[in-house]
Amino acid sequence: MKFLKTIKVEEFKEILTSISSLVTEEELINIEVCFNRIVSRDIKSTINVPHFRKSRMDGYAVIAEDTFGAEEDNLIELELIETIQAGDIPQKRLNKKQCSYVATGAALPDNSNGVVMVEFTEVQEKVVLISKAVTPGTYIIEIGHDIKKGEIIVKKGALLDLATIGILASCGIKETWVYKKPKVSLLSTGNELVNQEVQNLEIGKIYDVNSIVLKKAIENTGVLVNFLGIIKDNYEDLKTAVDIALEKSDIVILSGGTSKGEGDLGPKLLEEYENIEILVHGVKIKPGKPIIFAKIKNKIIFILPGYPTSALSCFYVFIDNFLRKISGYPLRDKFSKVMAVGERIYSTVGRHEFKAVKIKEFDGVKQIYPIKTGSEAISTMFFADGYIEIEELESIIEKGEKRKVYFF
Repeated sequence: MKFLKTIKVEEFKEILTSISSLVTEEELINIEVCFNRIVSRDIKSTINVPHFRKSRMDGYAVIAEDTFGAEEDNLIELELIETIQAGDIPQKRLNKKQCSYVATGAALPDNSNGVVMVEFTEVQEKVVLISKAVTPGTYIIEIGHDIKKGEIIVKKGALLDLATIGILASCGIKETWVYKKPKVSLLSTGNELVNQEVQNLEIGKIYDVNSIVLKKAIENTGVLVNFLGIIKDNYEDLKTAVDIALEKSDIVILSGGTSKGEGDLGPKLLEEYENIEILVHGVKIKPGKPIIFAKIKNKIIFILPGYPTSALSCFYVFIDNFLRKISGYPLRDKFSKVMAVGERIYSTVGRHEFKAVKIKEFDGVKQIYPIKTGSEAISTMFFADGYIEIEELESIIEKGEKRKVYFF
């Protein structure tokens, strides 16, 4: 088994792309809780929408032929026989030279075939004077105009956003089949880590940042995440925790323990599993070189660097889109924008750098500025708005160059 033979960023992305989507089961859920879930079966409408003919405007339902010849200097008189508000059921059919008032969205009398807008009418007790003729079909919304009964309204694999949920609701659909969310187990490793409940930090101890930040980042990709706690640098404890994570979830993400240092147990632990494929251990990336990616049958393991900036950078660059593809969420490109660089940016040749940047606005123009601190500084991510990519052989990005910013 070979460790720390670094590969290029593009190679790692190709490996992730080649991984088949995790097969997840489906479940039937109420549409009130289906926001941002992925449909597992085509959904057909069981009704026409609308299921009755209705008015597009406030006006008078008429037999269109009765209005022919109506003009401002040639008013046509119609008898008003009924007032129909939205939600009412029409009680009367129209005879020749009769009309009914209809509100916007109200049902129309069966034999009406046009609506005259109120702007072109004048009412005198039970008589309506028409000053503009209409043709058959004017301002009428027909049955099934929006959606026809039996029509596929949502296709398998679609993301249930607010607009789509609205369509389901309009068709009277209460429940829908969706894919169960992929499950991710998250672990933080390191003797130096303590949780936020500790009030007095001992020398050498630090608060666990990764569990808080990564958990939220993972949730934002549409998967379920379960934080299994801080695991000390003890082989048996880590092996037990990873075994539990593999049993409970589809994907395991650890932070810390990716290198070959004496206290980094990740590589040693992975060697103990049968049928494991270590696909990546080391990427030519800054920050975050010693990332690990492995497969055990249909389960996946990522081990990220311990520094919060490195861990989160690796997550955004590689894992974020990987999880989004599995869950069906929009990819990170949706959260990017091309901008000009505001000052010269330097990079180390030989490693693909993901540079944390700040967006500043001068004279109404937004530009990219580098964050000067490195991956060891917690504040790097705090002050950054996003990151830009700097290619492996680039050493300088000049002021004024255009770059795509990926926002956090």
